[in-house]
Amino acid sequence: MRASILLLLLACAPKPVAPPAAPSAPAPVEYVPAAATPLAPRPFTLPAVAWGSIGASTKVAVVENHEVPFISVSIQFPVHSTSVPKGKAGLAEATMDMLNEGAGKRDAEAISAELRRLGATLGSGAGYDGASVSISCLKDTLGPTLDLLADVLLRPTFPAKEWDLRRSLWIDDLTESRTSPTRIADRVMAHRLWGNTYRGIEADEGSLKGITVNDMVAWHKAHLSLAGALVLVGGDTTLDEIVPALQSRLGKWDHPVAKPEEGPTAPARPDVTTVYLYDKPGAAQSVVRAAMYLGKPTDPDFAPFMLGNMAMGGQFASRINLNLREDKGYTYGARSGVSYDRAGVSWTFDSGIHTEKTADALKELFGELKQVRDGRPFTDKEVNDARGALLGGWPLRFERPDYLLGQLDAMRTYSLPDDWVTGYLDRLSRTSVADVQKAWEARVDAGRLTFVVVGDAGSIRSGIEQLGLRVVLVDVAGNEVGGK
Repeated sequence: MRASILLLLLACAPKPVAPPAAPSAPAPVEYVPAAATPLAPRPFTLPAVAWGSIGASTKVAVVENHEVPFISVSIQFPVHSTSVPKGKAGLAEATMDMLNEGAGKRDAEAISAELRRLGATLGSGAGYDGASVSISCLKDTLGPTLDLLADVLLRPTFPAKEWDLRRSLWIDDLTESRTSPTRIADRVMAHRLWGNTYRGIEADEGSLKGITVNDMVAWHKAHLSLAGALVLVGGDTTLDEIVPALQSRLGKWDHPVAKPEEGPTAPARPDVTTVYLYDKPGAAQSVVRAAMYLGKPTDPDFAPFMLGNMAMGGQFASRINLNLREDKGYTYGARSGVSYDRAGVSWTFDSGIHTEKTADALKELFGELKQVRDGRPFTDKEVNDARGALLGGWPLRFERPDYLLGQLDAMRTYSLPDDWVTGYLDRLSRTSVADVQKAWEARVDAGRLTFVVVGDAGSIRSGIEQLGLRVVLVDVAGNEVGGK
């Protein structure tokens, strides 16, 4: 009876009601942003350059900037570090470096103390394409700073004890450089490209030990003079103010000097791409360099070539870096670059590659260099992005006078045209993707590159050879030690 009553109660109980269904969500709509329209270039006016002279052969260029009471003066001499007697490599650098180690009645310590008192800096040096001495100071201390500059230039004493110290430090640095993979790579590349000329000329222990104070005195007299120099001045001054100040201190220092040596001839491209391998056992990564000389910066296709390099390897979003770093993870970064010197334009590649991926990275690199010629030419987007990268920050370089003054020095040193700076925007703006493709194909040949690799030869050599590349083992100076 009780069971029947229970069944009856269950049958009469109200049925549960399902909750109403949630309203269906609208179908997702994909948001596609409109293509950004490039901003029009902002108007930009180059800073003005005022030109004057000291005597008959010394030009003075002044770029004014009166925002802060600061002045810089740089004297550029048309003499090169290779203008030295045979066996005296390093003499030019040593002489220029020693100018502020003693001058007039001041020793090195007194010169340093005077610079601190004036709140000024003084630097000097020599390189493959020129030599220079420069000062910077507050406007209020310009007079005594120029007095010190005149002492350093006209009356250096080259104290022997200071040279002994400098030479010792230089030799220590040379010793350290033979253990640094990046410096080994740079030295080997210079030797393979240049041999014992131009950038292949480098001081060593023997040449440094042979340099005397008398050598410096003679080199200074033979090569340094205001005659033929270029004086670059920037900051809180004017041409009318600075020329008399320079004339009174340096105007008589214009004796004739030796003519600069003739410009070097660019190294010939190898018949086939060759990898010069320096063995660094146990290295965790391989330092990889590549280089070739190709043309002059005055060539009509130089601007298109620069854009092509930016797209290929000159920026983070370039083909080479996106492949080797972002896609494959073979490296922390891979870059290519374009530069020029007295021999012409060079194209370079530089990266540090994980040891076990060295051959794979080279394969990808060659793939990119070949594909751009065959099947994957540069695109309008790549060229426009490259153009934006080069032009976007260009006006910012002129916030300080130094950049424009440096360009004026480059124009003289490398015989660049008068519109090198003023025509820069126009040359890049009017370049088409077809111009870029043509310039790249005319210059870069993946089959005739010079490579330097510093890494664990036992781990990487066979993989590189399997790519069909010629491999030559070299010593720390870049000389062949066998193994073709």
